[in-house]
Order: sequence, then C-alpha cells, then structure tokens
Amino acid sequence: MSSESARWDGELDDLAPQVPLLQTWAWGEVQIRSGWTVERVRLPSAAMASIQVRKVGPTQEAYVPRGPVPASEETLASLVAWARNSGVARLVVEPEAPETFGEVLAAKGFKKIAPIQPQHTRIVTLMPPNELLATFRHGRRYNIRAGLKRGVIVEEGKDAAELAHQSAAVERRESIHLPDRRYYELLLELLPWCRTYTAFAPEKREPLATVLVARHGGRAYSLFAGRSGRHRELMGNDLAWWSAISSAAEAGCTDFDLWGVPPPGAGDEHRWHGIGIFKSEFGGEVVAYPGAWELVLSAAGATLIGIERKTRAYIRGLKRNIP
Repeated sequence: MSSESARWDGELDDLAPQVPLLQTWAWGEVQIRSGWTVERVRLPSAAMASIQVRKVGPTQEAYVPRGPVPASEETLASLVAWARNSGVARLVVEPEAPETFGEVLAAKGFKKIAPIQPQHTRIVTLMPPNELLATFRHGRRYNIRAGLKRGVIVEEGKDAAELAHQSAAVERRESIHLPDRRYYELLLELLPWCRTYTAFAPEKREPLATVLVARHGGRAYSLFAGRSGRHRELMGNDLAWWSAISSAAEAGCTDFDLWGVPPPGAGDEHRWHGIGIFKSEFGGEVVAYPGAWELVLSAAGATLIGIERKTRAYIRGLKRNIP
C-alpha cells in the first residue's frame, strides 16, 4: 500500500466507525482500471468522497458509491458545490446511511433512481463457526452438514475464470447481466483482501459453485457468486457460502455482508426472491440504505448522457443475443 493510499484510508477510518468498501482507495483503483476517472475529494465539511467521473462528449457525470463519508446534510451540500465547480452535469450518490436519509436528499433537489448497488442487504454478526452454524435456519444447517458428509471440497483461491464460468450459468438462467472475467480479475488483484471460494464435487472435481468475498475494516462482503446448477444433491452452493462465511469468522471479521436482498415484504414476483430466501437462512439483520439519487446540474448535459447510456445498453443487448 502506498503512503497516499494509506493516508486516504486512514482518514476515512477517522470519519466513520465502519468505512464503506466502495469508498476505499483500492476500490477506486478497480474503477480506474475499468474506465472511470476517480476524484478523491476532501470536502470542506470534514468529509471525504471517492467520486467516479465519466466524460460523455463535452459533458461529464459523477457517481459516489456509498458516499460521501460521513453522509449528512452539510457534507451533501459540500459535494454538490464540488460538482457544480467541476462542471458535472449529472451527480448520482448512493450514501451508506439510514433509509430515512432519502428525505435529506429530496430536500436538496435529488430525485430517486433505480439503485446501482444493493439498497437492501443482510448483515450477519460473526462468531466462532460452531456457534455460528447453530444460528442458521434448519434447512441451511442440514444442507451444509449434508454437503460435508457427501465429500464436497471447497478451495479458497483467486479463480476469476471459474467465477466467470459459474456466473455465466446464472446469467443464462436468470437473464441478468453480470461482470466478465476481467472485472473479477481486477477485484482479486487490486483489493487488499479478496478471494474466491469454489466448491467441487468429490468425484472428478467438477466445479459446482463459486463465491467471491472481499474483506475490509472487519467486515466481509460477498460481492459476486455463481453456480452451475448441476448436482444439487451435493449442496455445493451451500458449502461455498459456508466456507466463505466461516473463514471470515475464523479470520476475526466481526460481520458478513451478504450483499443484496429484496426489500422487506417483496413478493415472489421480485427477481431476487429466491436469493432472498437463500440468504435469509443464514440469519442476520436486513439493513436498508436510501438507494441511488440523482441531481441534474445541466439539463442539456444530462440529456446527452441519457442518450449515450441507452445506446450502450442497446449495443450490450445485441452482443448478449449473438449466438
């Protein structure tokens, strides 16, 4: 870690008891390698923000994932002032704050948009693995123990290729878009602690499921996961998740962010209904954030950005449907 990155992360630690992973120096480095420009701004209101900036022709948009830090009316005003002075046409923020912070955002002229990061998540308090397993729902405990008895093996590593393979299977089943192998490689290379947990069938070592986990500030985050759907009787998916969670507990992490669940009360029509049930069986508490909010500072610039985004989405859709 460079002195500059250590200073940034150290100052963040002084501002919040739990620093969001997405505001760390390393996360910014991942986004730089993914095509964004990152501005790391120390705001005059004793706050900080790692801001992802993207140019679109003569204009630009800015995105602050899980920031600014800390999130308050004063720091939000400082961030908006920075955006105006920097010529930003569209500012999107997604603070790590209570859901009620949306009222502050609305009062500042922000409009709520579709979330980019999960607005709702489930966070499990960690404890020694034997004690932790006892807190899971019966079905999850049974599956984990059954997978162990049936000889499933889980390996910790940095296997971006296998995660991409397992994620592709989920994309095909669920018709969703997930990152490609290159992005997984960036996470595994640039985040200070990031690993994959891959479950293998006991015979022929066929990969069954992979979970990618990052750790920061005593919290583990399950950022991405995939499973082939084969040999469900072996409970490979359950074992991959259990290994990720129990390893974090053994390493001294205090909690585990399961990273994305449906909002409370969502019915079975919600696209995350199945994963919500799966994650609920690990216990923990549902946490709600305000979600993503947009402030348009230039109507003409925001229109141009919107057109460019629709074009990119259309091209991406064509590529996904090419045999």
